[in-house]
Amino acid sequence: MIAIILILVIVFIGCAVMYPIPFFYEWDVKTTLFFEDHRTPFLTEFFLFITDLGSIKYILPICIIFTIFFLYKRMVIEATLLMIMFFSVRYLNILLKNIFVRNRPNFDAVYEAVHYSFPSGHAMNSIATYGFLFILLTLSINVSRAWRGLSIVIVCIFIGLIGMSRIYLGVHYVTDIVAGFCAGGIWLLIFQAVSRKIPSFRQK
Repeated sequence: MIAIILILVIVFIGCAVMYPIPFFYEWDVKTTLFFEDHRTPFLTEFFLFITDLGSIKYILPICIIFTIFFLYKRMVIEATLLMIMFFSVRYLNILLKNIFVRNRPNFDAVYEAVHYSFPSGHAMNSIATYGFLFILLTLSINVSRAWRGLSIVIVCIFIGLIGMSRIYLGVHYVTDIVAGFCAGGIWLLIFQAVSRKIPSFRQK
């Protein structure tokens, strides 16, 4: 786990160092413009829906629903950690945005997004919160190894689409998304490591 965290830290730092460099900035711009050039009404509606799933108006209700579920199952620690994850990763994202102060793409965005661009909040929040929720659910629900493997693939595709939607809609660069996934992934692994230190988790 430490090796994975180290790799994610290196990639995050790499994105932070590269994006102001003209060569990499031009690559960022070209990628965003590529998605803009291939927009269709169907894809726009699809990615607007997907991007909403990575926003607070969906993630918060989902976290509340599963917090109630965990409390009903008398999984108080799980419920508490889930809400701590939700609020902490959002605060961390705002902190990082205020450190890097990168402006959003200024081309032909589908809608106007607020706050700074680096790292992507949708990417960071979705991989951390949905990822941790998936871990908690696998601890509370007995499923076969095959179903668990399939679920991992589906969750990864879902989170990946949320990141892609931000580029397609013109509100983020690729480096924003990659950095967001790295930062969120680091936070997820930290929470997973902390969870393993709790006796009730080690018994599951």
